[in-house]
Amino acid sequence: MAKIETRDVARLIGGGWKSYPVILIYGSDEGGVRETADRIIANAAGPDPDPLNHIQLDGDTLAADPPRLADEMNAFGMFGGMRIVHVRGAGKAPLAAVEASAGEPAEGALLVLEAGDIKKESALVKLAIRHKRIAAVAVYADAGREIGTLIDNMLDEHGLRIGRDARALLAGALGADRALSRGELEKLALYAKGQPEITPEMVTDIVADAGKHEAGTLVDHAFAGDLAFIEPEANRVFAGSANPSGVLTIAIGHAFFLRRALRGGLNEAGNGRNIHFSRKAVLDRSIPRWTEFRLDRALAILDDAMLQSRTAARIAPEITIRALWAIARLA
Repeated sequence: MAKIETRDVARLIGGGWKSYPVILIYGSDEGGVRETADRIIANAAGPDPDPLNHIQLDGDTLAADPPRLADEMNAFGMFGGMRIVHVRGAGKAPLAAVEASAGEPAEGALLVLEAGDIKKESALVKLAIRHKRIAAVAVYADAGREIGTLIDNMLDEHGLRIGRDARALLAGALGADRALSRGELEKLALYAKGQPEITPEMVTDIVADAGKHEAGTLVDHAFAGDLAFIEPEANRVFAGSANPSGVLTIAIGHAFFLRRALRGGLNEAGNGRNIHFSRKAVLDRSIPRWTEFRLDRALAILDDAMLQSRTAARIAPEITIRALWAIARLA
């Protein structure tokens, strides 16, 4: 059994790959799958790789031409070095060819199968887990503790501090895709450079930037209790540039905003920024509807929706709309 546990992935990347002629990487965290495959390939190729030794194929090509895999694995490089065959979309790769590559491995060759979000019950995963010479690596969306560790480590590297509310907002916005999360954290670190502390406004400005302006109206009206407004506006927003995770992030940020407004008024909530006149009417309706207790319940609803949307990305828009309905009813 060659299933690689999460705690052993770093060891596999660092050199453990040498024990396996075939490595399968799969899971719902597509960015993490890509990142893991790229790091293994980079280490296997060495510091001065020959680009001709890195062969990229896709599962459809191999499904149409199964002998192609053996041909590529057994070809000799002109100048030596590790030959790496990298297959994307490997869920469609022919099982017999994969098993042959593991059972009769070509000398100096490594097969890296990047399969993405395939089921644990798929024939390819079952083959990898039962075969001693195939490493099976599952990469799923970061859990809450792992997201927190990622945030802390990356911000520490940049010498940045982050407040509790901002950290909670940031943790809610990240995790569906590790590579994208790292990119968002790098953007945030650059934006906050020289500031004493990262605030919720900085998180909303940078991490939730995609579709921020058009989604803001949707979120404002949800917190104002405008139930009938939500579905048609959400469908319009999702048809544009916004994504469900971004909308939920903005909604979490808005809950923190309302909490500050309850404690110190709109000016205090905006940290000295003027509230745009187009929002004042709906905000004036919103604030009296909320208490600290209700906002805690709203945050719990949004946190749960964020988690569900990560594990069921295909229905994330519906999950988001349902959460905003719950917010509107609570208001």
